[in-house]
Amino acid sequence: MNLPMNNEQTPIDKITIKSEPKISPLWILPLIALCLAGWLGYKTYSKMGERIQIHFSDAQGLVEGRTTIRYQGLEVGIVKKISLSDDLKDIYVTADIYPKASKLLSKHTRFWLVKPQASLSGITGLDALVSGNYIAIDPNNHELRDSSKHFSTNYTAFKEEPMDLRSQNGLNLTLTSKDLGSITVGSKIMYRKIPIGEVTNFTLAKDSNSVKIQISIQKQYSHIINSDSRFWNVSGISANIGFNGVDVQLESLNALLIGGIAVDSPQDGSTIEPDTNFNLYSNIKTAGRGTRITMVLPDDSKVSANSPIMYKGIEIGQITDVKLSEDKKSVIASAAIQPAFNDVLNQGSQFVLEEIKLSLTKLENVSNLVTGNFLTLVPGIGIKTRQFSVIRKNDLLRTKRLTTAITLISDDTYGLETGTQILYKGIPVGTVSNISLRNDKVVFDAQVSSKYAQLVKSQSRFFVSGSVDAQISGMGLSVTMPPVKRLLAGSISFDSRGDEKINSKYQLYASESLAELAKYETFGSTSLTLFAPSLPPVSKGSPILYRNLQVGKVSSFKLVDGGVKIFIRIENRYQHLLTANTVFWNYSGIKVDASLSGINVTASPLASLIKGGIAFDSINGVENKLNKNWILYEDYKSARQFGRQITLIAKENSSVKPGMPIKYQGVPVGEITLVRPDFRLNNVDITARIFPQYVSNIARQGSQFWVVSPEISLNGAKNIDSLLTPYLQVMPSTNTTANYKFTLDQQRQMQSGTTFYLQSLTKNSVKAGTPILYRDFEVGRVTHVELGDLADRVITTIEINQKYAYLIRKNSIFWDVSGVNVSIGLTGANVKAGTVDNILRGGITFATPEGEDLEPKAEPKTTFLLNKESQPEWLTWQKAIPRS
Repeated sequence: MNLPMNNEQTPIDKITIKSEPKISPLWILPLIALCLAGWLGYKTYSKMGERIQIHFSDAQGLVEGRTTIRYQGLEVGIVKKISLSDDLKDIYVTADIYPKASKLLSKHTRFWLVKPQASLSGITGLDALVSGNYIAIDPNNHELRDSSKHFSTNYTAFKEEPMDLRSQNGLNLTLTSKDLGSITVGSKIMYRKIPIGEVTNFTLAKDSNSVKIQISIQKQYSHIINSDSRFWNVSGISANIGFNGVDVQLESLNALLIGGIAVDSPQDGSTIEPDTNFNLYSNIKTAGRGTRITMVLPDDSKVSANSPIMYKGIEIGQITDVKLSEDKKSVIASAAIQPAFNDVLNQGSQFVLEEIKLSLTKLENVSNLVTGNFLTLVPGIGIKTRQFSVIRKNDLLRTKRLTTAITLISDDTYGLETGTQILYKGIPVGTVSNISLRNDKVVFDAQVSSKYAQLVKSQSRFFVSGSVDAQISGMGLSVTMPPVKRLLAGSISFDSRGDEKINSKYQLYASESLAELAKYETFGSTSLTLFAPSLPPVSKGSPILYRNLQVGKVSSFKLVDGGVKIFIRIENRYQHLLTANTVFWNYSGIKVDASLSGINVTASPLASLIKGGIAFDSINGVENKLNKNWILYEDYKSARQFGRQITLIAKENSSVKPGMPIKYQGVPVGEITLVRPDFRLNNVDITARIFPQYVSNIARQGSQFWVVSPEISLNGAKNIDSLLTPYLQVMPSTNTTANYKFTLDQQRQMQSGTTFYLQSLTKNSVKAGTPILYRDFEVGRVTHVELGDLADRVITTIEINQKYAYLIRKNSIFWDVSGVNVSIGLTGANVKAGTVDNILRGGITFATPEGEDLEPKAEPKTTFLLNKESQPEWLTWQKAIPRS
């Protein structure tokens, strides 16, 4: 359009057109939040793993979100939800298995709840006490599931750990028994009282006539079981009346309550395969454990099943069965011998029938009237065998050279008969087998057991010892009555003197005194000097007697400082009676000695009744000399009981008195005779005597004597008997060197240990004998407490037992735990105390600080600071310290 030129144009502003964005920037924040939520959801889903459902009979011990699922102690899942079934009878547990553990899931996977359980067979699930109940999982396969394969999500939990898991890595066997008895799952299998396995299950046999018991033997003990193994029930109490009387067997409390099975395995058995079947016997008698042998019994042997087989009075086996042979001509016995005697099961060994023997002179095997006859083993040599023939005892003595023949000659039978025992020191060693008359002499044919034949020597004297011996003569009166058994039956005794040679015949004397008179064939005299505190009732010419036989006389005597010296002479033909153990005593008057072994009335010879007398004999262990003079004791009893005199040195004496006994292991071995002060050495000399029979064992260099004091603490009471009758205790040394002077200690010395020193500002309750403790276990003691050289500190010397010395490290810290520490402040009272035993006895304890490196062992005689009390953190240190 054209406008007139003459019209004026109107001005118009320039307009800029901009396009607005379609999406506002504010939408970015919701998008970021959405991505974050998606990422968190993915992470949560990825960590959920596999969700499964487990069926339980009850939910006891299960907690949502807390109860874990574990595989070999490692947490592999967690319980998410616990719900009831619609009928309210079942429990369903929803759980998540972590992704890394999902390979454990398969159709064979098993679950069960683990919780602490205590029963008579043991305690299980102890780890659940700390972490709480948990669900255990077992994949029940040898290979892990491939993640691409399908797995089950629904499972039913077992009530307890599956049996195959309990018995894995062991030897599984089956026992067959007539009934179950007291056996139950968990009953222990015992070998020499050591548990080597347990019962895992039991079922009724298919024919319902027996019970099958499954057992598992631990792998480390599986080699014990072999083809000859015997199993028997040891549950409850069993009683048996047999050879040894009434035999009551009572097993452990565990076996009484839950049952138990014992096993024995002879070495000759062969290796077995798993699941082998064995018989379970009702008791050890019927098990017939041991090496199996067969024996042919003599006719009318009266041996039955369960009859024992003895060796030196010890039962080594048992007859398990007696039956006729196939031809009905002999009796065959089966027996079981303990494996320890396998080496004597050879052709040279013989089994002897022990039968009852009743007579006036002998009562042998009387118990056979109730239990029947039994067998004894006579070992021999030869090749191994398992078949034997049983012979009677008399046949054995004839065929085997088990006796040595001797001949005795006398003028009379002295009332002796065939079967009379021959005794040596009262012990039967043989018998008279025959009595006959030859050339106006009575001849006794006797048999001495070969094991005692060496006692019969060239100068042996045989005499009648089974009758009353009464002699009245100018030398005195002597009446001797033997025990009733010998008085009724009579006996022959002998001594063992001379060369190792058996004569062709010996003289039999009517009494011991007549036999003694025949021993001596020498003449002359020997001078001796005796010493006594006072003059006994003797004079010149008083007889010197040896076992009522005059062998010398008193020649003179004189008074000396402290006593009397008595000079005597012994005829040379009796000089051999004087030995290093000869003891002299005053001998006069009439002595009566009555005991269960008989009545002995002895009167001194008439000469000693009028003029007094001195007797002597050899008595081991009695102090018989004072310097070069022989000691004369007051009487035989004093001489016999005196023993050896020793001296004890003590720094001070508070309780030792004359007459106080000296004991070893509770047995009196001596007594205190004199206590006197030694002003020169500023100590106390204690004179004691050790009884004769103990001198050689106690009077040794290094033996320790100490005063026994009662000890009463919460741990118990010791040496209570010393409250009523104080005594000394002795610990004999192993050194055989004789010694008669010792130091008397106030307490028993400990075994030498390692010495260390402790420094403190005050002594407190520490004293010698205060125990050194480590974790409340006594490892040493304080031996000495004294002031330091500058009197600015207290030095405590301690001794640590050698086996605990390694516990002391360079940085170990010691503190006093004696008594009670009470501190009172503005905040109240603080009471610190150790155990009650520490309060009563005192104590010092120590610990090693925890750190990265263990400090080296402290050198002996290292000095440590003894703190008055402990810091709280010291009580929590648990530094591991190896022995090396």
